[in-house]
Amino acid sequence: MWTRSLSLRAALIAAGGSALALVVAGAVFIVQFSNAVERNFDARLETLLLTLITATGLDGQVDEEAVEGRSGGTFSRPLSGWYWQTRDPTTGKEIDWSPSLAFDILPVKDFPTAENPSRTFTIEASGGRELRALEQLVTLAPGHTFALLVAGDTGPMVDDIRAFRNSVIWWLGGMAVLLAVGIALLMRWGLRPLRDVRDDLRKIRDGDIQHLEGEYPSEIEPLVHDLNALIDSNREIVERSRTHVGNLAHALKTPIAVLQNEAGQSREPLAAKVGEQIGIMRSQVEHHLNRARIAAQSNVLGAVTAVEPVISALARVMGKVHQERRLAIAVEAPPGLRFRGEKQDFEEMAGNLLDNACKWARSRVRVSARREDGDRRHFLVLAFDDDGPGLPPERREEALSRGGRLDETKPGSGLGLSIVAELARIYGGSLALETSDLGGLSARLKLPAAGE
Repeated sequence: MWTRSLSLRAALIAAGGSALALVVAGAVFIVQFSNAVERNFDARLETLLLTLITATGLDGQVDEEAVEGRSGGTFSRPLSGWYWQTRDPTTGKEIDWSPSLAFDILPVKDFPTAENPSRTFTIEASGGRELRALEQLVTLAPGHTFALLVAGDTGPMVDDIRAFRNSVIWWLGGMAVLLAVGIALLMRWGLRPLRDVRDDLRKIRDGDIQHLEGEYPSEIEPLVHDLNALIDSNREIVERSRTHVGNLAHALKTPIAVLQNEAGQSREPLAAKVGEQIGIMRSQVEHHLNRARIAAQSNVLGAVTAVEPVISALARVMGKVHQERRLAIAVEAPPGLRFRGEKQDFEEMAGNLLDNACKWARSRVRVSARREDGDRRHFLVLAFDDDGPGLPPERREEALSRGGRLDETKPGSGLGLSIVAELARIYGGSLALETSDLGGLSARLKLPAAGE
């Protein structure tokens, strides 16, 4: 799954953190710029208000020439976007207003109060224009109080903020793309040693190399040395296990042979019983010794067996063994298939199944092999089909049990299928009996596959 990818997980975390940082930075930039623009706008309103106060007489009339000289003609052009007006707070009537209003008095009904003589607010003027206004109560002499208001169109300010916001989005978006490319390159280059370790481990598992090779960064080099030491230790343990199994086999072989020989020289019923039990003992000893050997071999790294040569060789041998029956044995195995395990074990499993198919076949036997790829593991699926009488589904489980012989007329010990099933389980595979399209039985053997 993608969530198990270290590089993808690190890339997503880095990309998510970078994206969050860029979004926060962009929001901070836009807010700070908006606040700065609004402060500058309010500062200009205050400057213009002071200019108007100095040019206003006791009657609330404004000396327009003085104002225009100080404001650079801001209020003389009709609908210029900058306006002023004076009002009588007692009567609520307008006293004077700027030529830029063009007789369109600003729609303000209330007045500043004595507690709050100055206020800043927004006015919606005609045409849907939004004005930001600063109004203050001005007392030039006792009994001469009036409200002086100055307002400016916020459209240019909003346009500046919008242009800055779009610029920030484009620039930070470009930076996000560059960061994403940089993170991808960093993940690919920075995690390359881990991919090299993975590839070398796969080569070891497939039998192409014996140890992790090449130079690795200082952070990974101890891991590489430990893995190589573990591989060597595994091989040594397996070799010692094989030696101990061989020694035990030789140690038991002679006493069992002596007991069987002594029991065979007597014709007493007890001797016959002892001989029978000695035979069972020998079978059990060989079975468990082989199982111990196979369990050790199945964990050896680098043990790989080509499938097609082994199957073809077994087919030729079985053709000669059953030559008088003129069996047609067909092999369908791609040349690139490889079994991840010991050749001797694969020969034992395939040989038992092929021999069983030949014993029961009337005229045809088919062996087919294919690769089955999973999410994490890859398997070989081998099918041994015959055109014999087959086996009812209710008796297939019995056939896989140890010593289960369903027909005493055929030669054998009844251990073949059980040995194959147990070998397959040790290697992490399975054996299943099904109905063949040839009309008889189909034994499907599933085993771990080596690399491509």
